[in-house]
Amino acid sequence: MNTYELTILFPEGQEKDKERIMKMIEEFVKKQKGELMKKESWGVKTLAYELKKQTKADYEHFVLALNASDQPALERLLRLEEVIMRHLFVRV
Repeated sequence: MNTYELTILFPEGQEKDKERIMKMIEEFVKKQKGELMKKESWGVKTLAYELKKQTKADYEHFVLALNASDQPALERLLRLEEVIMRHLFVRV
């Protein structure tokens, strides 16, 4: 199993969609027999430049343990979510 850090930027005020996506990530990790080591909310921060006409974003950070073959599937799910402004998936 590899350890990954996942950071997601959500538009400010999209609490309902944010909770849905965070729950989807947790369920995916459990289904793939991975481990969710840490989940942090970094809060709303001002962006250096506009993304999708937004100047602020709500940051969520995860530390996950997944098999290498499961990581592309999770990244594909994140790319399909139109609510997510940006995401960064890094192997630690």
